[in-house]
Amino acid sequence: MTVAIVLALVAAVCFGTASVLQHHGANQVRRRFPLNPGLLLDVAHQRLWLLGIVAEVAGVTLHGVAVNLGALSVVQPLLTVGLVVALPLQSVLGHPVSRRALLAALLTISGLAVFLAVQPTVDSRDPQSITDWLPGLLLVAIVAVAALSVAFARRDRARSLGFGAAAGTVFALSAALVKTWGEILADGGLPALATSWELWTALACGLLGALLSQAAFQAGPLGGPLAAMMVIDPVIGVSLGAIVFGESFAAGPMAVAQAAGLTLTLAGVWLLATGEQRSVPATDASGQSPHNRELPGSRVSPKSSVQQNLERASQPKLPG
Repeated sequence: MTVAIVLALVAAVCFGTASVLQHHGANQVRRRFPLNPGLLLDVAHQRLWLLGIVAEVAGVTLHGVAVNLGALSVVQPLLTVGLVVALPLQSVLGHPVSRRALLAALLTISGLAVFLAVQPTVDSRDPQSITDWLPGLLLVAIVAVAALSVAFARRDRARSLGFGAAAGTVFALSAALVKTWGEILADGGLPALATSWELWTALACGLLGALLSQAAFQAGPLGGPLAAMMVIDPVIGVSLGAIVFGESFAAGPMAVAQAAGLTLTLAGVWLLATGEQRSVPATDASGQSPHNRELPGSRVSPKSSVQQNLERASQPKLPG
């Protein structure tokens, strides 16, 4: 279990670094309609975004090993350490982090630390068929649809939180599916894994989660969507651990402590979601530079080049 915890912590650092780099890259390209696959093609031309993909691949690899060595209900909450790593890294890319955001990160991590501390550790059972997965898949579908409903119905901060929560939900399902790969390999080798629905569903969830996370990053500043992902991922992960793998929840007084930890975590998410100003992307859906658009809170709209040329042409010319 100790090895699994160490691997999960290193994976969290990789994920936090990847989030910062990908958020920066997503805001250097024009905004697209949410979930447009063209967004992935746009950001693929950003060097920092590609560096973020390298960090994410490293994180996914380490996390995959961790979930196969330890309980899902223990490994998933450790990923929230990525939030602590990500926020300070923003300042390196020119995005100052406020004290409010750091306090929010501290609340989020503290709450999930309490949640993890009282979570009982038990041996996981291996699901024998897709029937064992159905309750967990239903839970994931309900949460993902609810999050996407918020994302498409609202804009800016609420939209970024919705997409972030949906991404975290999908990533948690992917991690749960990856946990079965070790057993499948042990029983039937590579041919069994290559023909399993767990492999292809996990890969599809990973791709969908990547698209959802980029949509979240374009919709708002990093803190909100990242916090939503970091919170919903372990909550869904612990739930899938209990439903699919037979890992138990806390009971009695420990359940109260677990609820208190979750409350602290939600308070941190609220602070992050309401305390940051939206970062302005490099271009909007029409390809315009932000310098040619009215900025929030500004008293005078910046003049377009056409307006400037018309005013210049209308001015009387001085002799000589």
